[in-house]
Amino acid sequence: MRGGKFVALFAATALVISSLALPAHAAISIKIAIAYDIGGRGDHGINDSAAKGVDVIKKKYGLTALSVREMVTNGTENDRESRLQFLADAHYNLIVAIGPGYAKALSVVAIANPDTQFALINDASVGNLNLSDMVFSNSDGAYLAGVLAGAATKRNKVGFIAPTLFAPYVAAFQLGLKSVQPKAVVVSQLVDSDPVTATKGAIAAGADIVFSEWTAGPEVQETVAKLSTAKHPVYLIGVNPDQYFLLDSSGQKVLIGAVSKHVDIAVRDVMNSAIQGESILDVLNATDGIFGHMYTVKDGGESVALTALGSRYSVKVAAAIAKLKSGKIKLP
Repeated sequence: MRGGKFVALFAATALVISSLALPAHAAISIKIAIAYDIGGRGDHGINDSAAKGVDVIKKKYGLTALSVREMVTNGTENDRESRLQFLADAHYNLIVAIGPGYAKALSVVAIANPDTQFALINDASVGNLNLSDMVFSNSDGAYLAGVLAGAATKRNKVGFIAPTLFAPYVAAFQLGLKSVQPKAVVVSQLVDSDPVTATKGAIAAGADIVFSEWTAGPEVQETVAKLSTAKHPVYLIGVNPDQYFLLDSSGQKVLIGAVSKHVDIAVRDVMNSAIQGESILDVLNATDGIFGHMYTVKDGGESVALTALGSRYSVKVAAAIAKLKSGKIKLP
């Protein structure tokens, strides 16, 4: 990979915001808080992606630190909850929590503060009418990863490494794989611990492409890089920005592309809605009372980014994106 950069395919925005700044008195009356996860800006992951959306809204609407407050957690549950409660007590119109690490804290704070609007980015496990869960289609992502894997495999065996909760998306991955390479098979390794052994098992079974949904650390990536050789190369497909480590040295050796969740669009959308005095409350799960929005390839919230190693597969990936946007592909 040259320079460790991604080339995004069709990363269209889902929202057009007026370039006119708000009057100064209006800007001061708006109070939006962003609660970043560990590391905050500069993490090369979900926080940086969220910050892009924050910066766009601040620029477009002429907002300053008086209107948009940004905080970073130290990662403990007590800190997450106390920061969110502090912001609610300070009467912020919208509090945006970045990442699933805030789910437990929000299950307490959102319910305790019904007059405050919250948003949780990249998680749909917490339900409340004053909470917008902004999430991304795992089915769309798995399908596109399958297409890329099918285009890249030489052995017709590819690995799917993920926690067990991703079991429902193996079918979408397989559908994408076989749309490009009908003879290819999936070697699934669904584990909640020991991703190293799972990755070794998939490669030992013949997989030359590995799609990883493992986000807790770089174990899968490092194992692929270690076992890939000039004679028997193995390549990786990741998920961005969940896997902040993708552009580490090990990733640069083997990464061909990543499913890309446009967290910046989700943050821009919830901030824009708050400025307009609205909330985003699509029904995601009526049984559990979960509301927000599910971003897909069709609405521009999800795409694929290819590295230099994977650029040769851009035509097939772009064709798959076009089919998803047109509705021609029905995912399980």
